[in-house]
Amino acid sequence: MQYYNFEFLAMTTPCKVQIYKETKAKALHCFEEIKKNTLYLEKKYNFYDTHSFLSKKINTRDKNQLKVDEQTATVLQEIRKLSQEVNNHFDITIGTLKECYSHKNIDDLNTSLSELNGKYGIDSWDIQGRILTFKYDETKIDLGGVIKEYAVDEAVKIVKKHGISSAIINFGGDIFCVGKKDLNNLFSIGIKNPKDKTQNLFSVHLEDQALTTSANYERNIMIEDKKFSHIISKKNQNSEILSATVISNSVLKSGIYSTSFMISSEIDIPDTLKVALIDSDLKIHQNIQT
Repeated sequence: MQYYNFEFLAMTTPCKVQIYKETKAKALHCFEEIKKNTLYLEKKYNFYDTHSFLSKKINTRDKNQLKVDEQTATVLQEIRKLSQEVNNHFDITIGTLKECYSHKNIDDLNTSLSELNGKYGIDSWDIQGRILTFKYDETKIDLGGVIKEYAVDEAVKIVKKHGISSAIINFGGDIFCVGKKDLNNLFSIGIKNPKDKTQNLFSVHLEDQALTTSANYERNIMIEDKKFSHIISKKNQNSEILSATVISNSVLKSGIYSTSFMISSEIDIPDTLKVALIDSDLKIHQNIQT
């Protein structure tokens, strides 16, 4: 079946858009709008760019209560709501600890972490309307774990605004499938073996659904001879779950839940979510019909 494939790089990951059953001109116009908006979000919320809105307005603020723009307020309100749903295992204020992991030895790491103890977490910040409040000067927000997912959800809105009925948006494994691949077939997405990411353990079929997978094979930090997951948490990591896949109506929601399942499997699963957890024996615990 004919489709148009577009790709660009943003947020350190390949961002792919496949558009089906449309003219090339319409598909290209839609893609260019998605690309422009995604790059805008990357620039606005870049934790490591000292010139970004996030750095200048929020993380190097001169007071602990500030008024943010409508988009930022909407994003933070949704993140806070979802963080509470997953028992606060997902925490954007873990950005407070990011610099600690630049140390080269464990003693310096532990000293830095101790100094910041209690200055992050769901109780360290709040958002009411457009008013963002912090309890501590040291608290920093890092949206790196969610802004890519939010960008996919925004891309879906753009696709639908253009009247496109069939598309797949894949930003580094954060996926939303718009409609069906064709009249008779849903989109099929492979779920990787967390012990060998060149292989798929199984596949799922999606229609107007979001999918994200978090896994311990993705990225790690080495300090001395100790490995730290890229999913930094004040909680103990669940060593039994190697991979968590979540299907929902929002990539942002799926992303927060899948990340949280890598920290703790003791999270209530709403009826609207489909989940597949892969344990260290490669057993699949799921409520997904494949």
